[in-house]
Order: sequence, then C-alpha cells, then structure tokens
Amino acid sequence: MLTFTLFRIPVSIHWMFWALAAFLGGALRAQSAQDWHRVILFMVAVFISILIHELGHTLAGIRFGASTPSIQLHGLGGLARFRQDQLNRRQRILMTLAGPGASILLAFAFFVIAIALYQSGPPASYPQTLVNFFVDVMVTINVFWTIINLFPVLPLDGGQVLRETLGPERVRLTCIISLMTLILLAGLLWMETRSIYNMIVMAFLGSYTLNLLQQSK
Repeated sequence: MLTFTLFRIPVSIHWMFWALAAFLGGALRAQSAQDWHRVILFMVAVFISILIHELGHTLAGIRFGASTPSIQLHGLGGLARFRQDQLNRRQRILMTLAGPGASILLAFAFFVIAIALYQSGPPASYPQTLVNFFVDVMVTINVFWTIINLFPVLPLDGGQVLRETLGPERVRLTCIISLMTLILLAGLLWMETRSIYNMIVMAFLGSYTLNLLQQSK
C-alpha cells in the first residue's frame, strides 16, 4: 500500500485502486506502446480526479473543525475519513457537497484547456495527441462521475446528502429512495455502457443500502 502526506493529510492507496484504474483504462486490450501510453495517462487522470474529489471533502471537513482527517483510495474509488460527530447537519451536507464541487471545478479547468487546444488546431505530434487525450479524459471523468455521484443513492455523495436532509429518524425512507433510484441508474448505465464493472458497482451500492435497511429495523 502506497502512503504519503498531502497538506498534512495522510493519504493511502490500495493496490486495487491501480489495478481497477488500469482495467478501466483498457489494459486488457492494450497491445502497442501507444495503447499503454493511454492506459497510463488514464490511470493518472483517475488518480488526480479522485484525490482532488476527496481533498474537497477533507479540506471542507477541516474548515468546519473535524479532526483526524485521512484519505483512502481503494478499488471502488476514494474515502475521506475524519470525526464527523464534531459537525452539525448543515456542515456535514456542505462537506459532502465539497467533493463534487471540487470535481466540477477540476472539470471546468480542463474544459477551458480543451477549448484552447481545439482552437490551436489538430495535434502536430504524438506527444500533443497524448496531451489532448489526457485533457479529454479529465473532463469526461469529472463530469460523468460527478453526475453519477450526485444521484440520491447510498453511499454516494447524493445519498449522503439525502440521509442528512431527511434525518436519522427517516433512515428507512432514505434507503427506499436509494434503492428505487439505484434500479433506475443501473438500467440507464447498462443501456448506455453495457459495462459489467458498472453493474458490479451498482450491486455493491445495493448491498450497502439493503444492509442499512435491515439495521434500521
């Protein structure tokens, strides 16, 4: 497991994070050096995107007074940890939304770069082609994953905001809304992507929500 400190925040990265990033980047189909260049750039884009997203959560939590922050990057994404009992409901909602907010800002920054690259004309060399590829991936990841993450599905950020908004006394209602939305989201993703990985993620989200629903009884 790789560990380092960023802005005095401990960050740990599980090997499954790199493995699944490579898988999503097309490592199983890569044959040429050019293919592997794109796989590596995709992995870097995933790393930067998720790290910035989790930094958004963590820095907002620190701003509101949460202690013992840390960030973990794992096979299914990332996780910002700290003591949330020190935050009130409004602060927890804002802290949750800070992650998608950071992703949107990152997407906007790379969208501006993409416009500048488009206006400069077609790439004149292979390195420029790779730069264009990286910029496109950064925009796509941070737009697509932010939209998915804001659906009211537990334990995604949208689901966390829903749970905080409805309150602890309405956990069962939160779970029901989460499951109904998850079924819709899974159907849309399957029609658009036909991705087995996406369905595995949907199954994980459904399992989390069903366990929470059982506990609420």
